[in-house]
Amino acid sequence: MQGTHDIEHHETADDEEPFDPREAARVLTGAERDAQRQLSMTPPLVTAALGLLILGAYIALYLSTHDQHPYAGPSLGVVGLVYATVAVASAISATMYRRARKGVSGPSIRQQRLEGIAIALSYLGSPMIQGAMKYYHAGNAVVYGVIPAAGPLIIVGTTIVGQALIKEDWTQFWPTLVVVIGGFVALFVGPSGSWLAAGIGLTLGVVGYALISGRHLLTVWSR
Repeated sequence: MQGTHDIEHHETADDEEPFDPREAARVLTGAERDAQRQLSMTPPLVTAALGLLILGAYIALYLSTHDQHPYAGPSLGVVGLVYATVAVASAISATMYRRARKGVSGPSIRQQRLEGIAIALSYLGSPMIQGAMKYYHAGNAVVYGVIPAAGPLIIVGTTIVGQALIKEDWTQFWPTLVVVIGGFVALFVGPSGSWLAAGIGLTLGVVGYALISGRHLLTVWSR
């Protein structure tokens, strides 16, 4: 019957929950926010993992030299492992940096490029000193121990500390200062111990940077 059909149709329509665009928008916004938080948290976690990877490489350097009498330097196999670790860490860091700076342009990019050039030049400091020491017939403990272990942390670290201090970037300043202090300690603990001290200092700095960055993100989310 027509009346019965109308009643059944009316009841079915009433049972269905109406589509609320505002609720859908809230769901989509929440999902987007969760995704952004997850992606934002990835770099600190990856950075902390890289710090532990670096520590493992420096421990390998220490273990390959701690029983050498006289000191001869790390084995070629361990040096190759360290270079591979640094290459992987650099590639991952470069990828995260490019993603973070995607779509950013202007004077800040130019400033960052100049800072990158300064850091790249500072990387040449340690091998140049190492080569000079070798030229002047310095011992293996200096040429293949203290200088390559402590030199990069001090030379490159002080460059980054100076840049962070000028910009008042404390997130970068304090962890890098820890790295520099680790380099200073590495100067006075022997050729083999210098690798371990440098590795610990570098790891503390990298993991510290990850923790500070993660804490900053949590602070931003809570607002």
